[in-house]
Parts: sequence; structure tokens; C-alpha cells
Amino acid sequence: MFLRKTLVPAAAGIVLLAGALALAPAAPCTAQEVVQDEGAAYRAWHEASQAADNVKAMAAAKAYLEKYPTGQYADFMKKWLGTAQMTALDAAIKEKRTADMITVGREILAGDPENLNVLYALAFNVRRNELLASPPNFANAPAAVEFAKKSISLVESGKTLVGVQNFDKNATLAWLTQILAVNEGKNGTAAEAIKLYEKSTSYAPGDPSIGGLNLLRVFTLRQAAYGDAVKAFNAFPEPDRTAAEPKPEVKAAMDALNAQADALIDAAAGFVAFANAKGLAPAMKDRVNQTLEAVYKSRFPGDATLDGLKKILAAKGAPGQ
Repeated sequence: MFLRKTLVPAAAGIVLLAGALALAPAAPCTAQEVVQDEGAAYRAWHEASQAADNVKAMAAAKAYLEKYPTGQYADFMKKWLGTAQMTALDAAIKEKRTADMITVGREILAGDPENLNVLYALAFNVRRNELLASPPNFANAPAAVEFAKKSISLVESGKTLVGVQNFDKNATLAWLTQILAVNEGKNGTAAEAIKLYEKSTSYAPGDPSIGGLNLLRVFTLRQAAYGDAVKAFNAFPEPDRTAAEPKPEVKAAMDALNAQADALIDAAAGFVAFANAKGLAPAMKDRVNQTLEAVYKSRFPGDATLDGLKKILAAKGAPGQ
């Protein structure tokens, strides 16, 4: 993780500086009481730091800066606290302590609201640890959306991740947009979720780790909508469904069912073609393909040889399927 790689040199320098300041004589002050109070605040930090109690040391550093923002150790405390917070954030990410990660991340962002590295790390790791977990956890979905939207705005304005060689703007936007899509899917707004999944894929259309998941999620959403349309149509009595001249409400339900079937066929074919081209897991591809064929046969019962389906797959990049 890039956060850990970029913190080591800075942390070493801060430790040396802490030792030097601990031995340095205090600058003369006009009020002895202020000197004593400030010295006590500094010693509280120093004792916690020497004891390797990072949580207590950070609290002491914050307390010092709140009370003595222009004190003799203020510049040092700011540098130390910044590095300590980044180290704490990196540890929380590594250990998948999502709540701690968000807490520390917000503390950093309070002083540096456009820190793209922190925003992206928070959004990406909430996505990884919770939104895409099995089963998924959406407790921190609002925070993930917040961090993702801020990151998208910064990336679109031209900002890049510091310390990341060959920064890929499109892939970054694809990951971040996917977070928004997952959240919309959770909220039950399928149409908006599909739009966002498709937008995410458009940023990096050839990336299996992005496109594969997006296409599969679109298929799942389309499948749910198709199932609802089937239930709505089947709710009518069979004589009404099979009548030569169906009632207007039955015809409307049939048209809605056909529209959902066409959308599901398109989504399933898109995933199968992509899975073939990118060598995705055969088990998942086969499961989607079974649904694809079943829905196609129901929608076009006269096409016994599935020639129409083969043409759809060929057009999506899966010749011979």
C-alpha cells in the first residue's frame, strides 16, 4: 500500500527530531506559569511517545496544539502529528479496521481536505472491506460515497495520487464510480446503478477486474427486474394471458416483460462475451450463460437453433459462441 511506503523516511526523521527537542532548553517566556503549563503539555506527549503509546501521544499532541497553537514546540508537534496520523491510518488499512481508518482519515482531512491519497484510500478500502464483502456490509456506504465523490472531483480537476508512478486517471475514476454504483444498487435504484456501472466500465473497458464485476452486477440487476416482470405478467389469469386479443393491461404487462427480457439478454450476452475474451471464471460464465439461453428461448421460442443469440454474442465480441 502506497501509504506505508511513503511514511517510513518521514517517521524516522521525526523520531530524531523528537529526541533533539527533548534535550533542548525551553525558550524564555515572560510568564512562568505559561512556561510550566506548556512544558507539562509537551512532557505529556513526550512520555507517551517514549512509551510507544501512539494513541495517547496523538491525543497529547492535539491537546498541546489546541492550547498552544503558536507555542515553542508547535511546528514540531504539527509535523509529528501529521506523520503519526498517516502511520495510524496505514496501520488501520493494513489490519482492515475500517471504523478506525475512517476516524483517523477524517482527522487528517480536517486539516488537509484535498488530500487525494487519503480520500482515495478511504473510499477504496471501505469498498474492499465492506461493500464487496460476502455478505456485503453497507454500514459505512455513505462515507464511501462521500470520499468517492470528493476523489472524483479532484481527479477530474487534474489532481493525481502522490507517490504513485504511472497514475491511471481512467482506472481510478472507474473504481470510484463503481463505488457509487454499488451504493445505488443497495438503495434499490436499479436504473441509476446500471447507469453508473456502465459509466465505470466506460473508463476502463478492457480491465477484467473492473469490467467483469460491473457487467456481472448489471446482469444481476437486470435479472431481478426480469423476475419482477414475470411475476406481474403471471398474476393475470391464464385465459387472459393466452387470449388472441389481450386486454390493455395484460398487453402492457406483456410488453414490459418483453422489454425486460431484451435488456437481460443484452446484459447477459455482454458478460458472457467479456468472460470469454478475458478468461474469467468458467463457473460464473456458465451460470450466466444458462440464464441467457433460457430467457432467449422463452423470448424467441421459434429460434430453435439459437442463431439469433449467436449473432448477439458475435456482435459483442464472442464469435462462435
